[in-house]
Amino acid sequence: MRICLAVPTFWTFPGGSGEEEVIYDHPTPLDADGTLRRCLDSLMQFATVNTAIVVVAAAAADSLQAAVEQRVRDLLMDLPPSQAPLLFSYTHLKKLHSYCKQQGRTEFLDLLSLTGYAAVRNLTLVAANLVKADILVSLDDDEIIADVNYVTRIVDDFFILSKDYDMFGLAGLYQNPNGDILAPEPAGAWVQYWPKIRWMNEIFAKLAEDGADLKLTPLALGGNMAVGSSLYRFLPFDPAITRGEDIDYVINARMFQVPFFLDPQLLIVHDPPAKPHPLWRRLRQDLQRFWYTRLKLLAQENALTPAKITASELMPYPGNFLTADLELRAYRAHLALAREYLSLNQIAEAEQTLLNLSVFQNLTPADHVLEAYVARVEQWRRLQSWLNQPEVRKAAVEILWH
Repeated sequence: MRICLAVPTFWTFPGGSGEEEVIYDHPTPLDADGTLRRCLDSLMQFATVNTAIVVVAAAAADSLQAAVEQRVRDLLMDLPPSQAPLLFSYTHLKKLHSYCKQQGRTEFLDLLSLTGYAAVRNLTLVAANLVKADILVSLDDDEIIADVNYVTRIVDDFFILSKDYDMFGLAGLYQNPNGDILAPEPAGAWVQYWPKIRWMNEIFAKLAEDGADLKLTPLALGGNMAVGSSLYRFLPFDPAITRGEDIDYVINARMFQVPFFLDPQLLIVHDPPAKPHPLWRRLRQDLQRFWYTRLKLLAQENALTPAKITASELMPYPGNFLTADLELRAYRAHLALAREYLSLNQIAEAEQTLLNLSVFQNLTPADHVLEAYVARVEQWRRLQSWLNQPEVRKAAVEILWH
């Protein structure tokens, strides 16, 4: 069985100061060591002829593209040649675009992008297809795989699940460096209206209890999930979502009658750096993603997908952010946070916090949201089917990595 370990990595201006065009949680400054090398060192134990490691490198601004690609290329050059991961970055994207154009497949160009979490994740699905992976394992560059049996466990889980399901996804849990699987909860009056971390911890604690059984899950973490070739060729991440593309992917899969299961023993050490962006900005992205996903759920009334998923099936998280009280919850949380900023005389931050609520004024009809994704799914299947043709794959791999 062939495995692809895919590691997206995001980079920003030296010193972390500069006008970012795409917001990532904690991109690595170009003049910092970052966490990528640490992650790759932990992956070297799995580097075999049957395991491909792919690094997909993206920049927070267009002006950084060349510097980011060179920075990551330099990091990879320090690894033993026999174990060096494959790199996919901006020159590779240009080559793949050119190949599509040469083959008269320009309809695929907008599916191939390095802008945004979902787009980058989609390129890992493309890379998995090109290296003929039976299983794609999705990771993040701020992780360490300490379990020597990590890949073996994934293969074993796939063997078990494939007995009953033709298509499925697998998820694992994050483990803090101290061994805990629960995240610290933030403080502040706004948290009572927006208890995201508390609800996340509730579902993780529930999924982790009672031993090692595989359990149907309403969410997955993008840095510890695995999908088989039938699924990564069948369903893309939705590039219209700003963050939370992993949880959105699970919901989309369920709309297409594809279940996700969680193995509570499939653990990965998650040790991220501090998030550099202000709280109001992180809340803005959360609000945008929950509102967008809620619109997709509402659009199911028109039977655009094979199965209908409700917020009640996704409780406590993300379901509690996908119900009819999302607007009220958002107004209360943002007003409370704005008051906190004002009490600290942080006027600009308070104003930006209240501006978050404008997402409700820029309403996209729910039908259009789901229709656009369904159309993209159909286009995605054509792309992956085309890339799966032996002569196409051989040519693309030669162009990208030889």
